[in-house]
Amino acid sequence: MACVNRTSLGLSTMKVSANGGFTLVEVLAAVCLLSIGLMAVLAAGEAARNTQKRAVYMASGRTIAQNVLEELRSNPNYTLPSQTSPSLPAGNNISMSVTRYPSSSNTQIYYATVTVTWPEGNGTRRIFYETAMARK
Repeated sequence: MACVNRTSLGLSTMKVSANGGFTLVEVLAAVCLLSIGLMAVLAAGEAARNTQKRAVYMASGRTIAQNVLEELRSNPNYTLPSQTSPSLPAGNNISMSVTRYPSSSNTQIYYATVTVTWPEGNGTRRIFYETAMARK
């Protein structure tokens, strides 16, 4: 078997330093890439938390509006005072109104609306429910 010389194949011999470590430039590049990746993960986490918080508030607002409509149906006078809810952000408002149903000859049919609002970001989020009700 013939012995092959690396230089005869066009391969250069590499000198390995005695330390065998990374250069400062390699370390800085790795740290820079790692920090960019971590910033992206943190931004995605923050966006996910905000989306989840908005979803919870929307679900609470729908539940509150449905409950208020049920209270209006059970109340023979069809009136409830405006109120707020601790499950929504501060500054929320729950308002309702009951009027005679338009274009109905039946005087026992009423039209009820419930509006739930709360501050969100730079604006206001609003949920609006409406239904027809009949007096017993």
